[in-house]
Amino acid sequence: MTSSEIPWARVPQHPEGAQFDFLEGEWTALCRFPRPDGTWGEGPGMMKVTRELDRCVFVEFFEGPYMGEMIKGLSLRAFNPKTRMWEHSWTDTASPGGFHVWRGRFKDGEISLFGDWTDDSGRRVLSRLTWSRITDDGAHWESHRSLDDGMNWEKHWEIDFTRRTEKGR
Repeated sequence: MTSSEIPWARVPQHPEGAQFDFLEGEWTALCRFPRPDGTWGEGPGMMKVTRELDRCVFVEFFEGPYMGEMIKGLSLRAFNPKTRMWEHSWTDTASPGGFHVWRGRFKDGEISLFGDWTDDSGRRVLSRLTWSRITDDGAHWESHRSLDDGMNWEKHWEIDFTRRTEKGR
């Protein structure tokens, strides 16, 4: 018996729960990151996104350069019907654990998700992850941080994603 055949196991679907549907699949990534000398480096990466738990949760596996080092990352993303917000968590091989959480809503075809935590030196870090220029075959993603309660934001990673085609696999 599947969960769709068990009445109490059916998960109510919300229209907002389909907003990240574009992300399911396999992607190539062009990653850009700041270098210590102030210039920007870039390198290739990849991402694979699947839907799990009755298609309510997106699971993302990422590989690519971050701050000049190759990392592997894992993300979980889901729409929370109680808050009507998307929630996104992340961990990677550069700093495993922590599982910071970002939250946000789509507006005008893009989304900014916001997170807040304290770093190892005790500073408050505000973080913003933005998805924009979303199409069936591509999307742009940026990560910004603020160490002064949002007065100034610094971009520290950006990625252009292109959907992998059968031919390109």
